[in-house]
Amino acid sequence: MHSSCLKQKGGTFVDNFGEDIRRQREAKHMTIEDLSQKTKISVAVLKDIENGKFDRYKGDEAYVKMYLKKISSVLSMDMEMLTQQYVELTREIELEELQEKELQHNHNEDIVKKGKKFSFDAPQFTRKPSVYEDKSHVTIIRTIIILALVCLIIVVIWFGFYATRSKDKDPEFVSPKPSVVEGEVVPDQPETPNENADNENSTPSTQTGVEITRNDFLDFSFKLPEGTETFTFRIEFADRSWAEMSVNGQRYSGFESNIYGNNDDDRIVELEFTVADFENLVLKNGYSLGHRYYINDQPLPLLEEDSTPGVTNLVLTLDKE
Repeated sequence: MHSSCLKQKGGTFVDNFGEDIRRQREAKHMTIEDLSQKTKISVAVLKDIENGKFDRYKGDEAYVKMYLKKISSVLSMDMEMLTQQYVELTREIELEELQEKELQHNHNEDIVKKGKKFSFDAPQFTRKPSVYEDKSHVTIIRTIIILALVCLIIVVIWFGFYATRSKDKDPEFVSPKPSVVEGEVVPDQPETPNENADNENSTPSTQTGVEITRNDFLDFSFKLPEGTETFTFRIEFADRSWAEMSVNGQRYSGFESNIYGNNDDDRIVELEFTVADFENLVLKNGYSLGHRYYINDQPLPLLEEDSTPGVTNLVLTLDKE
């Protein structure tokens, strides 16, 4: 139904309704774009209102009333009168539609009675223009909600993936899952020929001349044969692990702070030190489950409690007495 149908019944009511709004806008020296910016109503809807094309918004009367209130506020018009005019207009539109349907129904009945062929108009499945298409604020809200949901899904996936791998809270290291060590690995806990189980500080016998003594959890001291000028310290990483090293209380430049055990090239690290310059060593591991350590091929006497998936510090002190 078009606004021309309303003119036949209500004269120039529709034109006057939209024209009043246009005249008031122009009296305030405002373009339709200025009005759109102040009311947050799209230019297309404002043009339809000024042109009296309210038949396009059947079913959206509540939104049109809200827009008219915004327009009347900006243009200093009588809000109640403007809204009441629109209500009367919608009633006329409904009345016109009912009359058209009744006339069409009567016309079809006359044709049937006369035995003439006729066809009904195809139903309109396409959606008529609606103010829903022009509510920019609704579109913005929907976009924000969708973006928030996408970000939430990404955070949940990220947390779920890394939480299963994180074994500690060290910010420099993401602990991997334990895996089977490939290649030749030193057997598990070597037997410590300590006849007195209560004495953990006893020195085990060696075949390389290196005497290693366990002092505490991952804390060892060692003694080299007399006259030894250098010694080697070998690390065999059982799995991926972040590690860093300090020697004599200073960060050791010969051992890069990095993740080791990714492949065979960095699974075994061997370092050489000068006895005269060496006092102690601290190796910090983000993951030390299954790692093995050697001094001149002599394995450290590790216990089951020394093997842990958490962050640990291995301490080696050279006994020069």
